[in-house]
Amino acid sequence: MSINSGLFAGVAAVAAQSTAFAVISDNIANVNTVGFKDTTTQFQALVTQSLSTSASAGGVKSITQSDPIKQGLLQGTANSTDVAIDGNGFFITNEAPVPGLGDEYLLTRAGNFIKDENDKLVNSAGFYLQGYATDGTGAIENATTKDLLSSLETVDLSKFQRVAKVTENVELNINLNAAAADADAVDVTNLTVYDSQGNDYLLRLEWDKTATANIWDCVATLRDPAGGAQNIAETGTAGKATGFRIEFNTDGTPKTVTAVGGGGAATTGATGTAATTTITFTAAAITGQYAGRAVDTLSFNVNFGNFGTSSGMTQYDAPYQTSLLNQDGNGPTDLERVSFDDKGLLTAVFSDGSSRPIYKLPIATVPAPAELESLSGNAYRITADSGEAVLNFATEGGAGRVSASALENSTVDIAGQFTDLIIAQRAYSAATKIITTGDELLEEITRVKR
Repeated sequence: MSINSGLFAGVAAVAAQSTAFAVISDNIANVNTVGFKDTTTQFQALVTQSLSTSASAGGVKSITQSDPIKQGLLQGTANSTDVAIDGNGFFITNEAPVPGLGDEYLLTRAGNFIKDENDKLVNSAGFYLQGYATDGTGAIENATTKDLLSSLETVDLSKFQRVAKVTENVELNINLNAAAADADAVDVTNLTVYDSQGNDYLLRLEWDKTATANIWDCVATLRDPAGGAQNIAETGTAGKATGFRIEFNTDGTPKTVTAVGGGGAATTGATGTAATTTITFTAAAITGQYAGRAVDTLSFNVNFGNFGTSSGMTQYDAPYQTSLLNQDGNGPTDLERVSFDDKGLLTAVFSDGSSRPIYKLPIATVPAPAELESLSGNAYRITADSGEAVLNFATEGGAGRVSASALENSTVDIAGQFTDLIIAQRAYSAATKIITTGDELLEEITRVKR
């Protein structure tokens, strides 16, 4: 009977508008929720089979839709660990502070991360930020497995509250006097370097011009920075102290570098390539001078600039002069602050002014983000329909840019929601009229018998 189908259509309409009301209510409630994506209600007509001589109402079905990567307005904050994504993609989080087997990785756009009591970064929903650990240059440590979620770890600042870094690279920009005679007093370069425990030493480089034109020997020793008697010098080929020999071209630029006090093989590079050598002081030699000090071997790369260019070491007719002495180690120092850049690289700045990259955030993208399963706390679970997450870095592979000290606002338009609320209210009222009118029609049918 068409009246019965009309009643069912009215019931379907009431149910559909109830869904719309619930969706609007949820949107309005989350108007200030960081990273929240508004949901819309779409309506789909239901058609039942009917003959040409009669009609049967089918009703309506409600469908909710949300776009997890819909861009919200970015707002700057004063918190250095707040991050937002400008464009496509998600941050990766985990409910476990130390993810293990069975702990699920979730996606989110809510980047309001703060330090918990253990100095791990967690957002207001209790999800821990995941990233790649990096070395001192910013390169991720587990590059061979970076496509796997299991290669990530919780961003943990407690590892860097107090750190020391061994010297691994030394950069020299020095001019040696071309007019010096081989019998002249040696020139000396002093530079502080650090071992694996942050102990500092005075690296003494003694430059001695040989009897052969354009060739200089450099003897490298470690000394007590306080001026004590300790003097650490390795023994190299032919009994020569640790150091190297450098030969210059006739134009005063580096030509060859020979390791170990001139006793090794000469290294010649093409013009413009890096001129380097390695200086090593063994752990045994250091321990021999400092009883009870157990540290790693101190071995660092020394960069003189480029072969055939005046970018570093030179031999010109001018007095000995240093214009640049750099090394990348530091003694024990406390963490002062951290900050992200637009590539998602988290850099730690320490109280002595030094800094180092400690984590790099991946940005996850999925083929069908609308098919992700929404969870409490503005998190999303990967489903079979959404496709697997692909890990990229910011601005690569379709991933968006990371905005530091910023949060993504809710995408809810409050004015639009109130307008939709009025429409849903009117539609709900109209649907109830269908039911009451159908009831009156059926009542009229029952009166026919009387």
